[in-house]
Amino acid sequence: MKIRILSITFLLLCMSLLTQAQEQEGIRFFTGTFDEALAQAKAEDKVLFVDFYATWCGPCKRIAREVFPQKEVGDYFNSRFISIQLDAEAEPNVEVAKRYNVAAYPTLAFIKNDGKAISIITGGVDVKSLLEEAKIAMGEVIGFATLYEMYKKDNDDLELQQTLLTQAPSFLAAQEGMDAERWMVRLRKLYREYITKKMGPSLINKQDYMIINNLGGDDRDLQAQVLDYMVKELPQWLENVGDPVAYYIIEHNDDRMEELAKNGDPAYKELLEKIKGEYKDAYAVVPSSEVSPYEKSKMYYDGLFALYRNQDADQYIALQQQYFDALGSALTPNDYGQAAQNLYYAIGDKLQPKHHRVAISWLTEALKGDNPIADRINFLVMIGDSHKRLGEYDEAQKYYNQGFAESYQLEDAEMLQQMIQATIIRKTSELELLRD
Repeated sequence: MKIRILSITFLLLCMSLLTQAQEQEGIRFFTGTFDEALAQAKAEDKVLFVDFYATWCGPCKRIAREVFPQKEVGDYFNSRFISIQLDAEAEPNVEVAKRYNVAAYPTLAFIKNDGKAISIITGGVDVKSLLEEAKIAMGEVIGFATLYEMYKKDNDDLELQQTLLTQAPSFLAAQEGMDAERWMVRLRKLYREYITKKMGPSLINKQDYMIINNLGGDDRDLQAQVLDYMVKELPQWLENVGDPVAYYIIEHNDDRMEELAKNGDPAYKELLEKIKGEYKDAYAVVPSSEVSPYEKSKMYYDGLFALYRNQDADQYIALQQQYFDALGSALTPNDYGQAAQNLYYAIGDKLQPKHHRVAISWLTEALKGDNPIADRINFLVMIGDSHKRLGEYDEAQKYYNQGFAESYQLEDAEMLQQMIQATIIRKTSELELLRD
């Protein structure tokens, strides 16, 4: 009897869990190919929703785990869309991803059942933003083009401008050719107008930060003004928006220092000093270590300056090794790859044998990372080049051969594949001449 009671209890528990799961059902994803999903959307007169993901993509997994299963998302999507998830790096999805300009993950696309994109969103979303994008795609919320016409009639409405600029990235991603160019010109003008009017306390909010982060890269003068304002009012920015603002300041200061150092312009030192001055609070968000952000940055950018301005590979290597030591557990294979590339780009044929040995060791470490295939081939070819300069022709041939073999993985980028293979064939022919 006890077994019978236990079985009934277990059955009731299963039924309860099943009912709960049904009540919390999220998006029901179509099983099949893109073309089959598009045909199903056409048959049901629905819009197609595509989640382009990659198996290694963390944000993709978070959305799949935390956003798509939500009941309110499922309630909205299941009645209006045919939804499908596509691994964009797997055949036969590569061509589909190229068609919709998928360049980062996750990419979420709303597509008419004739195959034309309505809007394309790149990056992570939460429940609220996903539903907003879906409603825009369905025409339940005023679309971008209509909003722009409203703005032309009333260009003093900052709330309307904010809505336009918030929607701009997904709208632009769905445009092609001359249409994309025209809209970019319009939006650059609108962005400058909006930021100039709002520069002050009313700009310090999450929505405007996202607008700055997504659209603020083209106008360097305005970007400098925004950075100065972020630094000046950083405590309020951190309170209202959080650490991303500090990382935004760091990223743009670092990019500018690198540009100046590589151009041999000592003005990078002025920005370097800001790390322990007016930018100190921004750099303070970086996890602490025994070496300060200023000291690490000084090693890195002084090294770049010595390499590009003075062609001093010895000083660069010494400073770069100190920089690697300072990074500690934060050191990645990509750091080694970038360091080796700088040696090649800055000096190239002037590298001495000892420098080639260092480059080979750095690139060997770089190959241990999970690199895009084009980067990996580049590392292999550079190792081959160094062995060739050292007179180690068999070793050079081995790395050229490996690079050539791995280039077959670029079959979805035929032109790039052909260029790489032609380059490696030329290098291999040069080896044969050197052997003779």
